[in-house]
Amino acid sequence: MRKKINYLLLFTAFLFVFSQSFGQGFRVKMMSGEREDGGFAYNFFIGDDAEDFATSINGFGSGFLFDVLTGRESWDIVNIGTKHVNLSLGAGFAINKYRFQNNLVLDKNDDGMVTWMVDPDETHDYVNTFFGYGKSKLVTASFYFPAYLNFNFGGFKLSVGPFIDLYVYGKHKRKYLIGDDKEKVLIEPKDFKDFNLNKTKYGVSAAITHKATGVGISGTYYLTPFFEEEMGPDLTEARISLTFKPEKMFGVK
Repeated sequence: MRKKINYLLLFTAFLFVFSQSFGQGFRVKMMSGEREDGGFAYNFFIGDDAEDFATSINGFGSGFLFDVLTGRESWDIVNIGTKHVNLSLGAGFAINKYRFQNNLVLDKNDDGMVTWMVDPDETHDYVNTFFGYGKSKLVTASFYFPAYLNFNFGGFKLSVGPFIDLYVYGKHKRKYLIGDDKEKVLIEPKDFKDFNLNKTKYGVSAAITHKATGVGISGTYYLTPFFEEEMGPDLTEARISLTFKPEKMFGVK
């Protein structure tokens, strides 16, 4: 995995150095911009066990639209290059939510491996409708540090590059009805941190944005699995999103 990241960093550096031979006006800027990846987004998993962990937008879950307190936001700390091609190094904070289509129960067996199953208790009514009370949802938070190679052309900005993601906390929540009673089962952060998580992860992301309106599309893919190898389900995180800035689109100040 580290070799893959080293290759990505070397490739990014190569593209950046190569591009300088065609650019003029070299500059270094500090705190040059903010990147917000929210709005219309969808978080999901890829991997051998991804079908069991299929996500849902019910209740505006999995990062979709009104899923509050979720998204990825970073700041470009330093930007080096020209106005046409430049390299930016940043820092940010991410909260990712995954609301599962299945009413999943997570646990650990005697060997310490993470196990999962659809809730077998028929008395648990998850009310599986868009605004139903019940849910099985995973939430994680992390700091991340991206490196973007940026290309500005024809009113658009294209950014591609790797990032490092450092785990802060996570939890799994289930909510359901038993008759008229509302029940909640929570794997709290202090316990969830011991669920064989990969706490340092690497990934790549790309975005293209129309600079005048702030409308853009972006994608994020983790190269590191969510759980440690053979200690839990085979899952890798991914995210797609449509971004927009109302203040640019409608001239709001």
